[in-house]
Amino acid sequence: MDLPQADRDAVVELTRTLVRAPSPSGRERPAVDAFVSALHDLGFDRVELDEAGNAIGTLVGGDGPTLVLNGHLDTVPTGDPADWPVDPLGGELNDGAVWGRGSVDMKGALAAMAVAARAVARAGFAGRLVVAGMVQEEVGGFGARWFGERQRPDLVVLGEPSDLGIRIGHRGRIEARVVLPGRIAHAAKAELGENAVLRAARYSLALAGLTLPQDPLLGRSSATVTQVRSFPVDGANVVPGRAELTIDYRNVPGDEVDAVLARLAGVDLGARVDLPEETARSEDGRVERRFPRVNPAYLLDRGHPAVGWARAVLGAALEREVGVGTWWFATDAPHLAVRGAPVLGFGPGDPELAHTTREAVPIASLHAAAHGYRALASAFLTGTPPWEGSMPSALAEARA
Repeated sequence: MDLPQADRDAVVELTRTLVRAPSPSGRERPAVDAFVSALHDLGFDRVELDEAGNAIGTLVGGDGPTLVLNGHLDTVPTGDPADWPVDPLGGELNDGAVWGRGSVDMKGALAAMAVAARAVARAGFAGRLVVAGMVQEEVGGFGARWFGERQRPDLVVLGEPSDLGIRIGHRGRIEARVVLPGRIAHAAKAELGENAVLRAARYSLALAGLTLPQDPLLGRSSATVTQVRSFPVDGANVVPGRAELTIDYRNVPGDEVDAVLARLAGVDLGARVDLPEETARSEDGRVERRFPRVNPAYLLDRGHPAVGWARAVLGAALEREVGVGTWWFATDAPHLAVRGAPVLGFGPGDPELAHTTREAVPIASLHAAAHGYRALASAFLTGTPPWEGSMPSALAEARA
């Protein structure tokens, strides 16, 4: 049974409200407050902000498993509003879609999750249903790292855009810094020095020629030079004595950090390769974490029983075949899975519109996502094990 019209309208209006609340990473409070207010209005039993600033709503139906519906409230910057066809913070309705920054990545999914949870509660369920809006996903996942270490769910559904397909993982991201030495000289007699920028160019060409590890589902690891800096920075007539490259390395499972750094160092034996660290803190400054700029790869076994179960539930709800694939971008999934729960991806909208000036999410996709979230939560929280064997033992085996 599809969602009632009042719920369908509520999903769209909450999406628009969240888009209108600016939430660049680290300054999400307007969107956090709007989401908290919505969770109260929707009748969640408990609504709270954790120490990291994540907004968390909980519905309690009695003894049973815990399902987390998860997304992030922060967005990348809007950029120049003149580059947009609409007001990037207007939450406008146009061509059957909600437009604006964060609409598809991923405030629309959170709106659909929250409204779907209310529908599940009306029908009654066993266990705990948690809807959680994370902060700082776009800049290292501080919110999900904090949340994931303190929760023990039995299943997590992550609403990153997936065109309403199931996603089971993605490559990781390693941000590495490569320092290449040169020798300073006057640019009018460059032969007296060694130009570190030319060395950086040779390094970049050699990097592009590397054969990197491959995974059957996720494809090949990749290494992309995204920034080049030369020193001294204020010497336009000086042969650079040092160059620094930023490498965006996307790794498949098994292509581990130490091996990646060694591989990058091997491109030029005179290079120094290191892993910059990130210091993240809550918006109110209460808590702080320091971690390397690494977002691990995540891949749930396609044969895990949760995958087949979700395909069956969503296929029945959406009345079509639901495909299983992977995301091409990194997500909070590895942080949410840190204590062993399987993480399944399912979200509305086209991920290729994320971070662009054409960002929008179709209303029909929002409605379908909310219907899908309700179906997943209802099936998981009825007290009947959603796959063969008891739920605790099945999950324990998966975690082992």
